[in-house]
Amino acid sequence: MKISYVFTCGRLESLFKILSLTQQGEEKVTSKDAKIIEQYRKDIALGRPFEETELYQVIEKSEEKIVVNRLSNILRDKPTQQNKFDLDEYKTGAWSEFNDYKLAVRFSNAKTELSEKHFAKTGEYMTSRGIAKLTGFNPSNIKNMLHHKRSVVRKMLTALEKLAKEY
Repeated sequence: MKISYVFTCGRLESLFKILSLTQQGEEKVTSKDAKIIEQYRKDIALGRPFEETELYQVIEKSEEKIVVNRLSNILRDKPTQQNKFDLDEYKTGAWSEFNDYKLAVRFSNAKTELSEKHFAKTGEYMTSRGIAKLTGFNPSNIKNMLHHKRSVVRKMLTALEKLAKEY
């Protein structure tokens, strides 16, 4: 699937919200963050490159591992040419990034639950390799999903959640 520039811009807005969420621990956007997002939307609608926006500068300066890894994913998929602004495509990009973040949190929680149950039984924590042995999935894919370096695969998420419940 070819990702558009506007879709990428939407993903960046969600990444900014994720950064705010991880730093402040709240689901509410502060007034300062709201102003940055509002200005970003105006700049993108006017055709300004996202690299020149305050929102992007804040994201780029972040040292949060989740944000750094997600930003590298977004930039890897970024198209080089800017196209006409489409609000629906922008919203789809924003929804896509935030939805993947929520799936990654669920994946991490299932891994933690499984690891805690395994620790109670054996005295050792469950590793990505241990999960791979139980599920048949590639351990590096599991690790990359846990570190937000790749999108969560729903099949793997449901398998891990089921395994965590039944373990």
